[in-house]
Amino acid sequence: MIAAVDTDSPREVFFRVAAEMFADGNFNWGRVVALFYFASKLVLKALCTKVPELIRTIMGWTLEFLRDRLLGWIQEQGGWDDLLSYFGTPTWQTVTIFVAGVLTASLTIWKKMG
Repeated sequence: MIAAVDTDSPREVFFRVAAEMFADGNFNWGRVVALFYFASKLVLKALCTKVPELIRTIMGWTLEFLRDRLLGWIQEQGGWDDLLSYFGTPTWQTVTIFVAGVLTASLTIWKKMG
């Protein structure tokens, strides 16, 4: 699906896909995480296609969608703190894997932009 996203009209595609994720009215943390995953894949595509100016734009779209469509539900669930309880307390292994992923992504972005 990400490969089919045209870099000339990504806003339309982003909001269409994001809306479809929640179209049935069922909200859960898994779908919220899926929205972030989708946004991250678009960011990576922007980097790979040498359109880095889209990165901040995609982040803005994600925040706009969260604010307009998900913020009420997130607050009803207890806020972002509930996300941690949903996925459980992170162990040192989880934290290590997360940090390694962030470092790898940062290095990749740095190499592509430099």
